[in-house]
Amino acid sequence: MTNSSAQPRRPAIAAIVPAYNEERSIAAVVEALCGVESLDEIILVDDGSKDRTLALMRQAAQKDPRIRVIAHETNLGKGQAIFSAWATTTAPTIVMLDADLHALTPGHVRALSAPVLDRRADMTLGLFWGGHIHTDFSSWGAPFLTGQRGLRASILKHVSREAAQGYGFEIALTIAAHKNGYRSRAVPLEGVWHPTSEFHRGFWSGMKWRARMYAQILRAWYVATLEEHPNAKAFLSNITKP
Repeated sequence: MTNSSAQPRRPAIAAIVPAYNEERSIAAVVEALCGVESLDEIILVDDGSKDRTLALMRQAAQKDPRIRVIAHETNLGKGQAIFSAWATTTAPTIVMLDADLHALTPGHVRALSAPVLDRRADMTLGLFWGGHIHTDFSSWGAPFLTGQRGLRASILKHVSREAAQGYGFEIALTIAAHKNGYRSRAVPLEGVWHPTSEFHRGFWSGMKWRARMYAQILRAWYVATLEEHPNAKAFLSNITKP
């Protein structure tokens, strides 16, 4: 694993973007982040990509000194990618975004971070709205699975590393926030969407990937809640409306 040098001063807010084979969308996501003046650090994590994702990240880092690139030699999963980034920053506030987003703007990033910075919430959940109907439906139907978050970095120390493996990170994060009394708020991300797994990888490969993702989510639920918190379903819907 390699990374560039850290920023010389203590950052107030950092953005983290994990990516695996996202050469088609990573540049646009980074461009939106670079338009947010309040960000002190933009930490991009290439999780063992086999395409040009890492090269595009490094190109972007040459244009904006806030960008730091971390490269995993092999694919370790989204959860580990985020933990790798968190280990390199001291920022008390973090914004996390998926690398495959479309129509993301600096305004969306500010909307995610504002309730946390203003102390109206400890964690925000960005939910797609008015982009594509399939992503709108899945986003609002399962808000606790969104990868678009603003949060106090202190929440991450409560997240089960075992539960957060692979695609279990979001559910493990949501459960950790609730169990430790952090307040959550939904934030609509108007016009934002991301392609389905079937679009990314072809129909059958996408279906296999989706099945693997859901298996990891269910495993995370079990590891993080079942043994010590049997009423987990109750709090997953207890999210403050925008």
